[in-house]
Amino acid sequence: MSNDRVPPYIQTLKLGAQALGALAVGALALGALAIGALAIGRLVIGRTRIRRLEIEELVVRRLQITDSLSAPHAAEVANDWPKKVESERFNQPTALDRAINKFFGLFVGLGFGLPHNYLLQVRGRKSGRIYSTPVDLLGRNGKRYLVAPRGYTQWVRNAIASGTISLKKGRRSEEFAVRMLSEDEKPEILKSYLDRYKLTVQRYFPVSAGSPIEAFRPLAGQYPVFELIPRQ
Repeated sequence: MSNDRVPPYIQTLKLGAQALGALAVGALALGALAIGALAIGRLVIGRTRIRRLEIEELVVRRLQITDSLSAPHAAEVANDWPKKVESERFNQPTALDRAINKFFGLFVGLGFGLPHNYLLQVRGRKSGRIYSTPVDLLGRNGKRYLVAPRGYTQWVRNAIASGTISLKKGRRSEEFAVRMLSEDEKPEILKSYLDRYKLTVQRYFPVSAGSPIEAFRPLAGQYPVFELIPRQ
C-alpha cells in the first residue's frame, strides 16, 4: 500500500509513535548522563577527601611525635577521652553531599544504579515520617549488612528506634528487621565493606582498603553495622 492510499489518521498515529519513541530514547539518554555525572561527582569528592585525610593523618602523626617527646604522659590523657563521644561519632555531610545523595537516591528509587545500590527507607523516631537515603548493601556469606560510614547518622538512630527498615529499588521494596552487630563482630564486616566499596567510602575511614582486620578493631565503636533479617 503506497503512502497516498494510507488514511491521514494512520499517518498521524505513525508520526506520533515515532515522536514518542524518540522522546523515550532521549529520556533514557539524559538519565544515563545524569547517573554518570553523579557517580563522577561522588568519586571526585571521595578522592579529594582521601587526599585531605592523608594530609591530616600526617600532621596528626607529627604532632603525636612532638607531644610524646615533650609530654611523657600524653598517651594516658588520650585514653581518658569519653567513649560515649566516640560511639556517637557523626561525619556531618556538606551541602554538596546532601544534593548528590538526594539526586542519586531519586535515580536509585526509580530502579537505576548498581546491584548494591538501594534506597533505604525508615520511619522517623520523632516525626513518624518516612525518610530515605541511598545506601550500599553488603552481601557476605549469605547474609546482608548495612554499614553507616558516617557514623551515627539520623537514619541509624531511626533504625535503632524502630527496629525495621525497607530497601527500595524501582517498584520492588522489601522490609527487614535490623540487628545491630556487637563490637567483636564489626571488624570483619568493616574490612569487607571498605575493600569492596573503597572508591566511594574510603574517605570515611582512617585506614586504607586492604588493611588487616586488626586495624579495624579500634574503629569498631565509630561505625554502626546492621544485619538485615527479612520480615516474614
